Amino acid sequence: MGTADAFGYDRSAMISYIFLTAFLQSVIQSTLLNGLAEDIYTGVISNSLVKPLKLGVMWISQELADKSMNIFFVICESLLLIALFHPQIYFPELAQLLLFLVATFMGAILLFFIMLLFGTIGFWSNETWGIRFLFFMMMDFTAGKLYPLDILPATVRNILFLTPFPYLAYAQTQLFLGKYSGAQTVELFAVLGGWIVVLALLFRVVWNHGMKTYGAVGR
Repeated sequence: MGTADAFGYDRSAMISYIFLTAFLQSVIQSTLLNGLAEDIYTGVISNSLVKPLKLGVMWISQELADKSMNIFFVICESLLLIALFHPQIYFPELAQLLLFLVATFMGAILLFFIMLLFGTIGFWSNETWGIRFLFFMMMDFTAGKLYPLDILPATVRNILFLTPFPYLAYAQTQLFLGKYSGAQTVELFAVLGGWIVVLALLFRVVWNHGMKTYGAVGR
């Protein structure tokens, strides 16, 4: 079996990367909030606004249920593939694994606020399908889901890291594979936390502004 590296990844690391991105897509990138904008401009969200259950609690509950189901199936599928093909998979030490799980959880929170903010478009426009399609296409190419961002030129990679997208998959894979130093790990969590705070505050401002103009059209 060959041991040659490709872009700094040996066979074990590359196979692990494929399994990791499948897992991260189930935990971070899967969401039920991609229809929020449509619910707003069609007035469907009015049904939830009049209920005693808070919207935030409802959204979190739905996301947890959906992600739990996705995690269950991706783990079952991965175990089946491992049992059938016995691939070489890198597995980190316990401390590194725990950091990976925390970063994954923070990545899920990050996408949660991105999707909530994206959904507020429904307050001002009913043309959201095309924008949503472009958003998910961009996320696929910039989050590290389709390929490691290492293969991109340094300038392009540096620009991408000015956005939150690499922190939705790529950064977590690098942490799992042990490619981050202690300082880089601290930076990762600081940036993740910063993005979460900024987007949460921005969503609150935009949501409150949108609710002032919301007319429940169609209801």
